[in-house]
Amino acid sequence: MESSMERFTPDPQEKTEASLMAKGLSVPAELVRTNRKILVVSQEAGFSDSVLTYATNLAERLGYDLIAVNVGPAAGGQGWQAVPYRQLRQAKFHLKACWAMRRVRQRLAAKGLRFEHQVRFGTLRSVIEQLNHDKKRIEFVLNASAASEAEMLGGVTLPVFTIKAVQGKRIMTQQEIRNWKLIGRTIGWGLATVALYAAVFINSGSIMTYFTRGGLYAALPIATVFAFSYIHGTFAHLVWEVLGIRAPQQTVQPRPTAERPVRRQRPQPRLRLNV
Repeated sequence: MESSMERFTPDPQEKTEASLMAKGLSVPAELVRTNRKILVVSQEAGFSDSVLTYATNLAERLGYDLIAVNVGPAAGGQGWQAVPYRQLRQAKFHLKACWAMRRVRQRLAAKGLRFEHQVRFGTLRSVIEQLNHDKKRIEFVLNASAASEAEMLGGVTLPVFTIKAVQGKRIMTQQEIRNWKLIGRTIGWGLATVALYAAVFINSGSIMTYFTRGGLYAALPIATVFAFSYIHGTFAHLVWEVLGIRAPQQTVQPRPTAERPVRRQRPQPRLRLNV
């Protein structure tokens, strides 16, 4: 009942605009009705397709405007020596973020959706609060960054919703980076193994000369065997990891401690003499 009453109750601002337009007068800028907005923030120089698709569909369904903000790192370093490096890093972040939004602007303009993109620097809390002060009628925030809602709620007066798909995609990206690092390590140890074998076969005569001298030279074959074992063993281990074959990790589960029954103390009979 209350929702229906609110629906048919005229807004004072709309009533004022209608009366001014009916009289043929222009509406002042302070009385122009602004549309509600959704704020999407990210600490990276761009947004993933899944985040933009979700935010666009939500804005179209609710009839809201969309504001996308890339939040760059705050100013780091003290003193005038760090100013050129800070300006260069911020300019690079700004250029990368604007370049990533080039196609997004065209796609959203074709749909007729009001869209605004900004690049700011600082913490998420300060940027969100400043935007909430500058831009009117921001309903809620879509968090597309690595910061959790608990980290952002301190000092933020707007509702914050975190898009979980971003975290999953970031985990997959980190896993791909680890796989490529593993492949690079495997290639490096493989080259070291090949170089060690080639050095032994090419210099076999000199090696045999030193190995058969006796004395302290007798330790050379043992050191060579250890070197071959370490380098070739590390290479073989990395090859198996690249192929996805890993040794099972045994987790030692703590043994449950048996609870001892509580010892009950029985009252001992005492002899009493009533006189």
